[in-house]
Amino acid sequence: MKALLIIFAVLAVLIIAICSLSATITLVYDKGWQTKLQILFIEKDIVLSEVLSFLLFPDKKGKEAAEKKNNEKVEQSSNESNPENMVDSVDNSVENLTPEEFEKLVKSYENAKDTDNSSTEETNETVDENKQQPAENKPAKSNPLKKLWDNEGVLGILELLTNVLDTANSAILTLIRGLHIYSLYVMIIVGGWDAADIGEKYGDLCRYYYPLKGILLNQLKIDEYDDYIQPDFLAEVNEYEFQLIASISVGLLLKVGIKAVSVFLKNFFAAKKQSKKVK
Repeated sequence: MKALLIIFAVLAVLIIAICSLSATITLVYDKGWQTKLQILFIEKDIVLSEVLSFLLFPDKKGKEAAEKKNNEKVEQSSNESNPENMVDSVDNSVENLTPEEFEKLVKSYENAKDTDNSSTEETNETVDENKQQPAENKPAKSNPLKKLWDNEGVLGILELLTNVLDTANSAILTLIRGLHIYSLYVMIIVGGWDAADIGEKYGDLCRYYYPLKGILLNQLKIDEYDDYIQPDFLAEVNEYEFQLIASISVGLLLKVGIKAVSVFLKNFFAAKKQSKKVK
């Protein structure tokens, strides 16, 4: 019994330690976006657009990475087996060779070149045979959206879209409310060619910016907030700067995932129950 309690205590400590792990994200805009991710003592610069592309289209990015790796391997192997590289490696010492050695070198180069050409032809033939194979051997992938359209029609698609939007909304709200922002800085300098136009743009900016600032300060956990919003009648164009330093913990990500799954399942079963009543 004591051993079982010790095991449970150790597991609880491990779970708490894992959930308390957090990643600090630094997002900066100063004439270009810069993103840094720090986990414990490891800090790395990341490209936010590539991360979003990977999250939204994981299959496409995985295929591109695999193709890039295969192309690098093929290029490396072709460079190592290229007969021209063999000649280049001994090009500086050809003058010191005897006629017999030079003749042997030429023969070995011709043999290697013939072997390389024959292997290339075999590879091309294999590729052509694979292309000529009928597509009927590949099993057709089932499309869940098409299946949903065939079974439930437009109402099924609309219910799915509504469920997805509701799930995404709840997940984003949970993430934003649980996000710990250490520092947030916003700088907007309104410029232009005409003083009246600059004043009008500055007034429109203040009308939208300061209510948004109040919402952020009331709804989010922000330790330090600073901004600089001013018109500049000598500046020809607008200037922007933005800095965000925030922390996301493993526990928050688990909370977001659990919230999204619970909302999706709740809406899904509610829609199924409603459709049964209608039938």
